[in-house]
Amino acid sequence: MPGPARARHPKGGTGDTDGAAPGHGPAATLASALSHLHRQSGKTHKLLGDDVGVDPSYISRVISGERIPSWKVARKLAHALDADPEELRPLWNAARGYHAANPATFHAALRGLRLAAAHPGIDVLQSKTRLPADQIDAVFTGTALPDWETTARLISALHGQCDTIRPLWDAARAATPPGTLLSTGSACSIPVGTFG
Repeated sequence: MPGPARARHPKGGTGDTDGAAPGHGPAATLASALSHLHRQSGKTHKLLGDDVGVDPSYISRVISGERIPSWKVARKLAHALDADPEELRPLWNAARGYHAANPATFHAALRGLRLAAAHPGIDVLQSKTRLPADQIDAVFTGTALPDWETTARLISALHGQCDTIRPLWDAARAATPPGTLLSTGSACSIPVGTFG
């Protein structure tokens, strides 16, 4: 008589810190982004579980926001869903409570918020924020760093949390060349190389 089947735990998980995600906040934003990617992919939980090396039930709990995966699992899941893991990394960091303010992650964090909001078009964001379309596009492509007021309007339109993005914006602003003025309602074009 065979013994009970052993549960497969996610490889690279962090044990007890693989806790449940709250119903709102950064963990829910990460889950929202993963859920959007999952719907777009059309892949089953079983197929994703096989691709990532975890149980399909764990995939379900991660996508629903019940669990926050390790970065190793989140990265593999992003690849399996044909997404750029670096766009999910700031969302994952925030969900895990990591507040590393790396200037290069500011634009990725905004792209991650856009993904979590089901990737609204520039025109939709323009009507919600009253910001010029070219400015919104420049922020997402990483060619402009807007002032905080503009950034906050964009974050709100994406249903994000300003306190999660503010440290990344602060780091990006600190990395801008001296003498660069960022005025309210306008973007300042800064070379992508400035952010690493």
